[in-house]
Amino acid sequence: MDEKKIQVHVPYPVLLERLQDILEMGINPEVYMDGRFLDEADAKDLRAIREQFAKRSLRVTMHGPYIDMNPGSADEKQRLSTAERYGRVFEVASELRPVNVVLHAGYSERRYRGDFGLWLEQSLKTWPRFVKEAERQDTVIAAENIFEKTPDTLKMLAARIDSPNFRLCIDSGHLRIFSKVEMEEWFRELGPFIAEVHLHDNFGKNDDHLPVGEGSVDFASFFRHLKAYSKDPVYTIEPHGEGMIERSLRAVRKFLGGERSGGLSAD
Repeated sequence: MDEKKIQVHVPYPVLLERLQDILEMGINPEVYMDGRFLDEADAKDLRAIREQFAKRSLRVTMHGPYIDMNPGSADEKQRLSTAERYGRVFEVASELRPVNVVLHAGYSERRYRGDFGLWLEQSLKTWPRFVKEAERQDTVIAAENIFEKTPDTLKMLAARIDSPNFRLCIDSGHLRIFSKVEMEEWFRELGPFIAEVHLHDNFGKNDDHLPVGEGSVDFASFFRHLKAYSKDPVYTIEPHGEGMIERSLRAVRKFLGGERSGGLSAD
């Protein structure tokens, strides 16, 4: 297995603080930028990060803010506020040059009470501007599931936008907690749109972000369906906590058909 296909979730301040360690360990970072990190990010630092990883042939992806973000909000002020933050995401991305930019799609049955149409109408006011920007920057927006119970809304959104620069990110932990349909249905319906997967584990109640194999997610099925229905996505591990990175990498390598000795750790 090509090690360069695996990204590791790294918050932006950690990346700045431990840049040389992360480079030396050969980690491909998925740089997490919340609102504060976006505001504080300096263009010179971002360019230096891009150049350092490119020099070592390491790949960078990016995860934008998600707290209070809703690109399909029925509240127009909230939708516009989200669009403003996403605008800053792409200012940062223009310097960092990530392969993928992960953002949340924002559908929740509790908020919309099944009104897919309202959410889709609002979403289509937000995304086209950023799809054009993704095309200009030669990156891919990967819209991630979180509270979605079925793949229907994400499929509608991706099909309506209909761009190779707008794809989906399937999060294993979120599926385990919120999905109300069989796992295979997600991959059967969304497979052609999947550009990235987030890999972490839990026991079906809380978003624990445990290493792969340390909760109750059926990863054997997850990877089997992913292989059957999608093509060459980016794999990103998202365990949170000291000592979890290497355990996740070892588990993912087994599922992807390869193992490597030696340690990678962002702790």
